[in-house]
Amino acid sequence: MTSHVVESILAQSRKHNPRLGITGILCQSGDTFMQVLEGGRTAVNLLYNDIVRDERHKNVVLLHYEEVAQRKFPGWTMGQVN
Repeated sequence: MTSHVVESILAQSRKHNPRLGITGILCQSGDTFMQVLEGGRTAVNLLYNDIVRDERHKNVVLLHYEEVAQRKFPGWTMGQVN
């Protein structure tokens, strides 16, 4: 996974997530990614389905899904940690 691809994913997320009401964080270690998506149920479901269909993503696994009363990353359209 090149830094160019990661930057492309982050740029796209940061551009589109605000209008969708999505916040979250992307964690990366080598070729492995973990992402937290926060927002309305419909928006998160639609975005997750887009991620699954995106050719840049392989072996997508949903680890956890729940409704929460408060977001963990409210100020991040898509934060990043490695």
